[in-house]
Amino acid sequence: MFKTIYHKAEDFFYKKILKPIIFTSRLGRRSMFGYGGSGLNIDYIYKNVPSGYTKFGKIIDKILLNLPAAKSTRTRKEKIIKVLREEIHKNNLQNKKTKIVDLASGPARYLVELYHSEKKKDNIEIVCIDNDIASIKLGKRLTTNLPILYRKGDVFKIHKYKKISERHCWKPNVVVVSGFYEFLDDNLVKESLLQIFEEMDYEGLLFLITQMNNPNKKLLEKLGTTRSKKAWTLIYRDPSTVIKWMEEVGYKDINFEIDFWKMFVYYKGRK
Repeated sequence: MFKTIYHKAEDFFYKKILKPIIFTSRLGRRSMFGYGGSGLNIDYIYKNVPSGYTKFGKIIDKILLNLPAAKSTRTRKEKIIKVLREEIHKNNLQNKKTKIVDLASGPARYLVELYHSEKKKDNIEIVCIDNDIASIKLGKRLTTNLPILYRKGDVFKIHKYKKISERHCWKPNVVVVSGFYEFLDDNLVKESLLQIFEEMDYEGLLFLITQMNNPNKKLLEKLGTTRSKKAWTLIYRDPSTVIKWMEEVGYKDINFEIDFWKMFVYYKGRK
C-alpha cells in the first residue's frame, strides 16, 4: 500500500510539478517531444549554450545542461576526438589514410572539430550515416566545403554499401558507434557488431560507446520520449556482456574504459 502511494506521489511530482517547469527549457521540451536521444539534442548538449522559451526557461535549461548526464555527454565528445586523433597519427606514421565511418552519427560535431584541428587533412576521409534528415541537414551545414559526407541510410544495412566501397576501393579502417546501442535489443546489437566487422578493413578500429547507467535515469524515463512516442527507457549493459559479444564476432585487442560518472563505457577492438 505504502509503495503504491509513493509511486503515485512520485508520478504527481514529475508529471504535474516538474514537467511544466522543464517544458520552458529548450532541452527539456525537445526531450519531451521525442528528441531526447536524437543527434540534434546531443549536438545541443555539446554546444552547451542555454536557451529557453522564457527567461525562467533559460535558467532551467542551464540547470539541465549541467546535470551529470549532460556533463558526461560533453566529455564523450572530447574522448571521441582524442581516440580518433591518436588513430589518425598512428596511420600517418604508416602512410595510411584514416577512413572513418560514423554510424547513427547525428551531426557529428566532434568530427568537424577533429578535422579542423589536424594539420595533415589530406589523410582523413569521413562518412557519416544517419536515418534522421534533420541531423543530416545540420551536419551538412557544419561541414560546408569540408570532405565530410553525410548519407541518409539504415545503419543495420551497411552491407548495402559494399558495392560502392568496392567500386571506389574504399573500406573504413575506423568505425565509430556512440549513443545508439542502448536503444537496441541484444540480437540487433550482435548483428550490427558482425556487419561492422565484415565491412571494416583489416586491422581497422571499432570505437564503441555504450551506457552502463545514467545518473539522471529517472528524470529521463519519467519525462523523456523517443521519436516513436515511447517512454525513453534505455538498455544499460555491463561491459562484460559487450566484450563477450565482440570476442564472439572476432574482434581482437579489446579494451574498455568507464567514465567518471559511470555512465558511458568506451570500447576499442580491432579486426
